[in-house]
Amino acid sequence: MGTITLERVLDVLSLLTLLFVAVPFLPEVTWLRRAALIAVVVVALVLGITIMLAGFGDRPLRFVLRPLARLPRVSVDRAEQAGANLALGFAALRDVKLAVVAFVLTTVSWVALAVSAWALFFAFDLELGFGAGLLVVVTTNLVQVLPSSPGALGVFEAATQVALGAFGVGDSRALSYAVVLHALNFLPYLVVGLFVLQRHRGFLRREPQPSDA
Repeated sequence: MGTITLERVLDVLSLLTLLFVAVPFLPEVTWLRRAALIAVVVVALVLGITIMLAGFGDRPLRFVLRPLARLPRVSVDRAEQAGANLALGFAALRDVKLAVVAFVLTTVSWVALAVSAWALFFAFDLELGFGAGLLVVVTTNLVQVLPSSPGALGVFEAATQVALGAFGVGDSRALSYAVVLHALNFLPYLVVGLFVLQRHRGFLRREPQPSDA
């Protein structure tokens, strides 16, 4: 949970950083002020957790999760271990070098997705620059920070229409582009994911069991 939460925090910070850097090259973005507010909240949250972990270690998280021991089949030891594991998931917040590397790699991945979004413009004869592709990536992924429909179906398409609408692209044309972009961003992961899971299962079968050691 800690790792997943930290990953989403890095995603948001990276996306907002790209948005603010690209603002001079973009048309008017009406929701920029709300994005800035989100950035302030996320940064404050990260700083708060960092200061807490630096000053108190995993003790605050152990304390927060201790009430889980009241649940059936959950002992006090397991509840406190959950707090320790959660703190371990936030390890990057205590290692500046690790945090910087994670942020840089996250940003590079978003830029790569923006390049793919921009390349798809040619298939729809949309004469838009790289900034439009970047805004599509920022918009479609910021709206997915909170849980939505499975695969963000509908949410992704609506966000793409909002992003392209800033460049004067009509809703029907933007929707057609969004459907194809969504498929390209979703379906390949299913195929690759299935392949990786199969390979991982084979690896686990070949790995010696503790009793065999």
